[in-house]
Amino acid sequence: MTTKFMRSSVDQRVEDASIALTTSKSSRSKCWICGTADLKLALARSVSSRPTPELFRMTDASYGQTFTIHRCQNCGFLQCMDADNVVSQYEEMSDTLYVATSEARRRQMQALLRTVTKFKEKGRLLDVGAGIGLLVEEARKLGLNAEGIEPSRALQATAVARHIPVHLGVIPSLKISGPYDIVTAIDVIEHVDNPLDLLRAIRDLLATDGIGVLVTPDVGSVTARVLRRKWWHFRPAHIGYFDRHTLSLSLARAGLSPMTIGRPKWYLPLNYLVSRVASYLPGGDKLAVPKMLGCIKVPINLHDSLIVVFRKGPPLQTAAHEPVP
Repeated sequence: MTTKFMRSSVDQRVEDASIALTTSKSSRSKCWICGTADLKLALARSVSSRPTPELFRMTDASYGQTFTIHRCQNCGFLQCMDADNVVSQYEEMSDTLYVATSEARRRQMQALLRTVTKFKEKGRLLDVGAGIGLLVEEARKLGLNAEGIEPSRALQATAVARHIPVHLGVIPSLKISGPYDIVTAIDVIEHVDNPLDLLRAIRDLLATDGIGVLVTPDVGSVTARVLRRKWWHFRPAHIGYFDRHTLSLSLARAGLSPMTIGRPKWYLPLNYLVSRVASYLPGGDKLAVPKMLGCIKVPINLHDSLIVVFRKGPPLQTAAHEPVP
Protein backbone atom coordinates (compact mmCIF):
# COMPACT_ATOMS: atom_id res chain seq x y z
CA MET A 1 0.00 0.00 0.00
CA THR A 2 1.30 3.47 -0.81
CA THR A 3 1.80 6.32 1.63
CA LYS A 4 -1.43 7.99 0.57
CA PHE A 5 -3.38 4.95 -0.47
CA MET A 6 -6.82 6.31 0.41
CA ARG A 7 -7.73 9.91 -0.31
CA SER A 8 -10.20 12.35 1.20
CA SER A 9 -12.63 13.99 -1.21
CA VAL A 10 -15.33 15.79 0.79
CA ASP A 11 -15.68 17.03 4.36
CA GLN A 12 -17.85 14.44 6.10
CA ARG A 13 -18.76 16.62 9.06
CA VAL A 14 -22.12 17.18 7.41
CA GLU A 15 -22.66 13.70 6.04
CA ASP A 16 -25.79 14.04 3.88
CA ALA A 17 -24.37 17.12 2.20
CA SER A 18 -21.07 15.29 1.85
CA ILE A 19 -22.61 12.47 -0.15
CA ALA A 20 -24.30 14.87 -2.55
CA LEU A 21 -21.12 16.88 -2.98
CA THR A 22 -19.09 13.74 -3.55
CA THR A 23 -21.41 12.60 -6.32
CA SER A 24 -20.96 15.94 -8.01
CA LYS A 25 -17.19 15.92 -7.51
CA SER A 26 -16.83 12.34 -8.73
CA SER A 27 -18.50 13.19 -12.02
CA ARG A 28 -15.71 15.73 -12.61
CA SER A 29 -12.87 13.52 -11.34
CA LYS A 30 -10.64 11.30 -13.41
CA CYS A 31 -10.50 7.53 -13.55
CA TRP A 32 -7.72 6.15 -11.36
CA ILE A 33 -6.65 3.81 -14.18
CA CYS A 34 -7.04 5.49 -17.56
CA GLY A 35 -7.40 9.15 -16.53
CA THR A 36 -10.69 9.68 -18.36
CA ALA A 37 -13.07 12.20 -16.77
CA ASP A 38 -16.24 10.46 -18.00
CA LEU A 39 -17.49 8.70 -14.84
CA LYS A 40 -21.07 7.69 -14.11
CA LEU A 41 -22.78 6.52 -10.95
CA ALA A 42 -22.84 2.72 -10.75
CA LEU A 43 -23.92 2.07 -7.15
CA ALA A 44 -25.22 4.56 -4.61
CA ARG A 45 -23.56 4.74 -1.23
CA SER A 46 -24.95 2.27 1.30
CA VAL A 47 -22.49 2.84 4.15
CA SER A 48 -24.87 4.65 6.46
CA SER A 49 -22.48 6.08 9.02
CA ARG A 50 -18.99 7.45 9.38
CA PRO A 51 -16.31 4.84 8.71
CA THR A 52 -14.79 3.11 11.72
CA PRO A 53 -11.76 0.80 11.90
CA GLU A 54 -14.13 -2.15 12.42
CA LEU A 55 -15.51 -1.72 8.89
CA PHE A 56 -12.04 -2.32 7.44
CA ARG A 57 -11.30 -5.65 9.08
CA MET A 58 -10.42 -8.50 6.72
CA THR A 59 -13.21 -10.52 8.33
CA ASP A 60 -15.85 -7.75 8.20
CA ALA A 61 -19.20 -9.17 7.03
CA SER A 62 -20.81 -5.94 5.80
CA TYR A 63 -21.54 -7.57 2.46
CA GLY A 64 -23.29 -5.26 0.00
CA GLN A 65 -22.30 -2.09 1.84
CA THR A 66 -20.10 0.30 -0.11
CA PHE A 67 -19.19 3.90 -0.57
CA THR A 68 -20.46 5.55 -3.75
CA ILE A 69 -19.18 3.61 -6.77
CA HIS A 70 -18.62 5.27 -10.15
CA ARG A 71 -17.85 3.49 -13.40
CA CYS A 72 -15.37 4.83 -15.92
CA GLN A 73 -17.12 5.00 -19.28
CA ASN A 74 -13.83 4.49 -21.10
CA CYS A 75 -12.17 1.48 -19.42
CA GLY A 76 -14.99 0.24 -17.16
CA PHE A 77 -13.09 0.55 -13.86
CA LEU A 78 -15.29 0.84 -10.75
CA GLN A 79 -14.02 3.19 -8.06
CA CYS A 80 -15.15 4.86 -4.82
CA MET A 81 -14.27 8.51 -4.25
CA ASP A 82 -16.03 9.33 -0.99
CA ALA A 83 -14.10 7.06 1.38
CA ASP A 84 -12.59 9.64 3.71
CA ASN A 85 -9.42 9.18 5.80
CA VAL A 86 -9.34 5.45 5.20
CA VAL A 87 -5.61 5.16 5.81
CA SER A 88 -6.17 6.13 9.43
CA GLN A 89 -8.82 3.41 9.72
CA TYR A 90 -6.29 0.77 8.65
CA GLU A 91 -3.72 2.08 11.10
CA GLU A 92 -6.19 1.68 13.98
CA MET A 93 -7.77 -1.57 12.74
CA SER A 94 -7.41 -4.84 14.63
CA ASP A 95 -8.98 -8.17 13.70
CA THR A 96 -9.17 -10.88 16.34
CA LEU A 97 -11.24 -13.16 14.09
CA TYR A 98 -8.54 -13.03 11.42
CA VAL A 99 -5.98 -14.09 14.01
CA ALA A 100 -8.30 -16.85 15.27
CA THR A 101 -8.70 -18.26 11.75
CA SER A 102 -5.00 -17.98 10.90
CA GLU A 103 -4.31 -21.71 10.68
CA ALA A 104 -6.73 -22.14 7.78
CA ARG A 105 -5.36 -18.99 6.15
CA ARG A 106 -1.87 -20.41 6.53
CA ARG A 107 -2.82 -23.17 4.08
CA GLN A 108 -3.93 -20.46 1.68
CA MET A 109 -0.49 -18.85 1.91
CA GLN A 110 1.17 -22.22 1.32
CA ALA A 111 -0.91 -22.63 -1.85
CA LEU A 112 0.05 -19.16 -3.05
CA LEU A 113 3.72 -19.88 -2.44
CA ARG A 114 3.48 -23.05 -4.52
CA THR A 115 2.56 -20.76 -7.40
CA VAL A 116 5.34 -18.28 -6.55
CA THR A 117 8.05 -20.93 -6.43
CA LYS A 118 7.17 -22.13 -9.91
CA PHE A 119 8.73 -18.85 -11.04
CA LYS A 120 11.24 -18.07 -8.26
CA GLU A 121 12.54 -20.59 -5.75
CA LYS A 122 14.92 -18.38 -3.82
CA GLY A 123 15.88 -14.80 -3.10
CA ARG A 124 14.34 -11.83 -1.30
CA LEU A 125 10.57 -11.59 -0.88
CA LEU A 126 8.47 -8.64 0.29
CA ASP A 127 4.81 -9.11 1.22
CA VAL A 128 2.84 -5.84 0.99
CA GLY A 129 -0.11 -5.67 3.38
CA ALA A 130 1.35 -8.58 5.32
CA GLY A 131 -1.17 -8.70 8.18
CA ILE A 132 0.23 -10.86 10.98
CA GLY A 133 2.92 -12.22 8.66
CA LEU A 134 1.48 -15.59 7.63
CA LEU A 135 2.87 -15.50 4.09
CA VAL A 136 6.22 -14.17 5.33
CA GLU A 137 6.46 -16.97 7.87
CA GLU A 138 5.65 -19.68 5.34
CA ALA A 139 8.06 -18.20 2.79
CA ARG A 140 10.88 -18.26 5.32
CA LYS A 141 10.19 -21.94 5.94
CA LEU A 142 10.89 -22.48 2.23
CA GLY A 143 14.26 -20.75 2.53
CA LEU A 144 13.23 -17.39 1.07
CA ASN A 145 14.64 -14.25 2.67
CA ALA A 146 11.16 -12.87 3.38
CA GLU A 147 9.82 -9.79 5.15
CA GLY A 148 6.60 -7.81 5.07
CA ILE A 149 5.07 -4.39 5.61
CA GLU A 150 1.67 -3.72 7.19
CA PRO A 151 -0.19 -0.48 8.09
CA SER A 152 -2.23 -1.87 11.01
CA ARG A 153 -0.43 -1.27 14.29
CA ALA A 154 -2.20 -4.17 15.97
CA LEU A 155 -1.52 -6.71 13.22
CA GLN A 156 2.10 -5.63 12.80
CA ALA A 157 2.63 -5.89 16.56
CA THR A 158 1.21 -9.42 16.49
CA ALA A 159 3.68 -10.36 13.76
CA VAL A 160 6.63 -8.90 15.68
CA ALA A 161 5.53 -10.69 18.85
CA ARG A 162 5.72 -13.92 16.83
CA HIS A 163 9.25 -12.97 15.68
CA ILE A 164 8.19 -12.46 12.07
CA PRO A 165 9.90 -9.54 10.27
CA VAL A 166 6.99 -7.26 9.36
CA HIS A 167 7.56 -3.48 9.22
CA LEU A 168 4.92 -0.94 10.17
CA GLY A 169 3.81 1.24 7.26
CA VAL A 170 3.08 1.24 3.56
CA ILE A 171 5.19 1.43 0.41
CA PRO A 172 7.20 3.35 -0.58
CA SER A 173 8.95 3.37 2.80
CA LEU A 174 12.40 4.22 4.08
CA LYS A 175 12.24 0.92 5.98
CA ILE A 176 12.05 -1.01 2.70
CA SER A 177 14.93 -1.18 0.26
CA GLY A 178 15.00 -3.26 -2.92
CA PRO A 179 15.72 -4.99 -5.08
CA TYR A 180 13.45 -7.91 -4.28
CA ASP A 181 13.17 -11.08 -6.31
CA ILE A 182 9.49 -11.42 -5.35
CA VAL A 183 6.92 -8.84 -4.24
CA THR A 184 3.46 -10.05 -3.26
CA ALA A 185 0.30 -8.01 -2.72
CA ILE A 186 -2.47 -10.39 -1.68
CA ASP A 187 -5.89 -8.71 -1.55
CA VAL A 188 -4.37 -5.24 -1.32
CA ILE A 189 -4.92 -3.31 -4.55
CA GLU A 190 -8.72 -3.17 -4.11
CA HIS A 191 -8.13 -1.14 -0.92
CA VAL A 192 -6.19 1.72 -2.52
CA ASP A 193 -7.27 4.84 -4.37
CA ASN A 194 -4.03 5.12 -6.34
CA PRO A 195 -3.54 1.61 -7.77
CA LEU A 196 -1.05 2.78 -10.39
CA ASP A 197 1.16 4.30 -7.67
CA LEU A 198 1.04 1.01 -5.77
CA LEU A 199 2.03 -0.96 -8.87
CA ARG A 200 4.82 1.49 -9.72
CA ALA A 201 6.15 1.23 -6.17
CA ILE A 202 6.21 -2.56 -6.57
CA ARG A 203 7.93 -2.20 -9.95
CA ASP A 204 10.63 0.00 -8.43
CA LEU A 205 11.28 -2.57 -5.71
CA LEU A 206 11.63 -5.50 -8.11
CA ALA A 207 14.94 -6.83 -9.33
CA THR A 208 15.44 -6.80 -13.09
CA ASP A 209 14.31 -10.41 -13.32
CA GLY A 210 11.97 -10.22 -10.32
CA ILE A 211 8.30 -11.17 -10.26
CA GLY A 212 5.24 -9.64 -8.65
CA VAL A 213 2.21 -11.61 -7.46
CA LEU A 214 -1.15 -9.91 -7.05
CA VAL A 215 -4.52 -11.26 -5.89
CA THR A 216 -7.76 -9.25 -6.07
CA PRO A 217 -11.52 -9.85 -6.43
CA ASP A 218 -12.84 -10.07 -10.01
CA VAL A 219 -15.88 -7.84 -10.46
CA GLY A 220 -16.28 -9.29 -13.96
CA SER A 221 -16.73 -12.85 -12.68
CA VAL A 222 -19.94 -14.82 -13.10
CA THR A 223 -20.40 -14.88 -9.32
CA ALA A 224 -20.19 -11.09 -9.08
CA ARG A 225 -22.60 -10.60 -11.97
CA VAL A 226 -25.14 -13.03 -10.55
CA LEU A 227 -25.07 -11.73 -6.97
CA ARG A 228 -24.76 -8.08 -8.01
CA ARG A 229 -25.05 -5.82 -4.95
CA LYS A 230 -25.08 -8.85 -2.63
CA TRP A 231 -21.63 -10.00 -3.79
CA TRP A 232 -19.44 -10.49 -0.70
CA HIS A 233 -16.63 -8.41 -2.15
CA PHE A 234 -18.87 -5.34 -2.23
CA ARG A 235 -17.86 -4.06 1.21
CA PRO A 236 -16.67 -0.78 2.74
CA ALA A 237 -12.97 -1.67 2.69
CA HIS A 238 -12.95 -2.28 -1.07
CA ILE A 239 -12.82 0.98 -3.02
CA GLY A 240 -11.49 -0.24 -6.39
CA TYR A 241 -13.02 -3.13 -8.35
CA PHE A 242 -11.00 -4.82 -11.08
CA ASP A 243 -11.70 -7.30 -13.85
CA ARG A 244 -9.23 -8.88 -16.27
CA HIS A 245 -9.27 -5.87 -18.59
CA THR A 246 -8.75 -3.14 -15.99
CA LEU A 247 -6.13 -5.17 -14.13
CA SER A 248 -4.15 -5.79 -17.33
CA LEU A 249 -4.49 -2.11 -18.26
CA SER A 250 -3.24 -1.08 -14.80
CA LEU A 251 -0.19 -3.31 -15.09
CA ALA A 252 0.62 -1.96 -18.55
CA ARG A 253 0.35 1.67 -17.44
CA ALA A 254 2.67 0.90 -14.51
CA GLY A 255 5.33 -0.60 -16.78
CA LEU A 256 4.51 -4.20 -15.87
CA SER A 257 3.27 -7.18 -17.84
CA PRO A 258 1.37 -10.32 -16.79
CA MET A 259 3.08 -13.66 -17.14
CA THR A 260 0.08 -15.75 -16.09
CA ILE A 261 -3.46 -15.15 -14.82
CA GLY A 262 -5.59 -17.60 -12.89
CA ARG A 263 -7.97 -18.21 -10.00
CA PRO A 264 -6.66 -18.58 -6.44
CA LYS A 265 -7.98 -21.12 -3.96
CA TRP A 266 -8.88 -20.09 -0.40
CA TYR A 267 -8.98 -22.14 2.80
CA LEU A 268 -11.47 -21.30 5.55
CA PRO A 269 -12.60 -22.96 8.79
CA LEU A 270 -15.97 -24.64 8.28
CA ASN A 271 -17.64 -22.75 11.14
CA TYR A 272 -16.49 -19.43 9.64
CA LEU A 273 -17.75 -20.46 6.21
CA VAL A 274 -21.14 -21.62 7.54
CA SER A 275 -21.65 -18.37 9.46
CA ARG A 276 -20.91 -16.29 6.34
CA VAL A 277 -23.27 -18.32 4.15
CA ALA A 278 -25.94 -18.07 6.86
CA SER A 279 -25.68 -14.29 6.81
CA TYR A 280 -27.44 -14.36 3.42
CA LEU A 281 -30.47 -16.10 4.96
CA PRO A 282 -33.29 -14.48 6.98
CA GLY A 283 -32.28 -14.65 10.62
CA GLY A 284 -29.02 -16.31 9.66
CA ASP A 285 -27.00 -13.90 11.78
CA LYS A 286 -28.58 -15.52 14.84
CA LEU A 287 -27.59 -19.04 13.86
CA ALA A 288 -25.42 -20.75 16.49
CA VAL A 289 -22.58 -22.41 14.60
CA PRO A 290 -20.71 -25.12 16.57
CA LYS A 291 -17.13 -24.06 17.26
CA MET A 292 -15.95 -27.63 16.73
CA LEU A 293 -16.51 -27.13 13.00
CA GLY A 294 -13.51 -24.82 13.08
CA CYS A 295 -11.27 -27.88 13.11
CA ILE A 296 -12.31 -28.62 9.54
CA LYS A 297 -10.46 -26.55 6.91
CA VAL A 298 -12.39 -26.19 3.66
CA PRO A 299 -10.73 -25.38 0.30
CA ILE A 300 -12.94 -23.08 -1.73
CA ASN A 301 -12.65 -21.53 -5.17
CA LEU A 302 -15.66 -19.55 -6.37
CA HIS A 303 -13.77 -18.26 -9.42
CA ASP A 304 -14.45 -14.67 -8.39
CA SER A 305 -10.85 -13.63 -7.65
CA LEU A 306 -7.81 -13.24 -9.88
CA ILE A 307 -4.18 -14.13 -9.24
CA VAL A 308 -1.66 -12.52 -11.56
CA VAL A 309 2.07 -13.18 -11.75
CA PHE A 310 3.81 -10.29 -13.51
CA ARG A 311 7.21 -8.90 -14.42
CA LYS A 312 8.82 -5.61 -15.37
CA GLY A 313 8.60 -4.30 -18.90
CA PRO A 314 6.35 -4.94 -21.88
CA PRO A 315 4.90 -8.42 -22.52
CA LEU A 316 7.27 -10.95 -24.02
CA GLN A 317 4.22 -12.88 -25.22
CA THR A 318 0.51 -13.00 -24.56
CA ALA A 319 -0.13 -13.86 -20.91
CA ALA A 320 -1.36 -17.37 -20.29
CA HIS A 321 -4.80 -17.65 -18.73
CA GLU A 322 -5.99 -20.01 -15.99
CA PRO A 323 -2.91 -22.22 -15.52
CA VAL A 324 -2.32 -21.10 -11.93
CA PRO A 325 -3.32 -23.92 -9.56
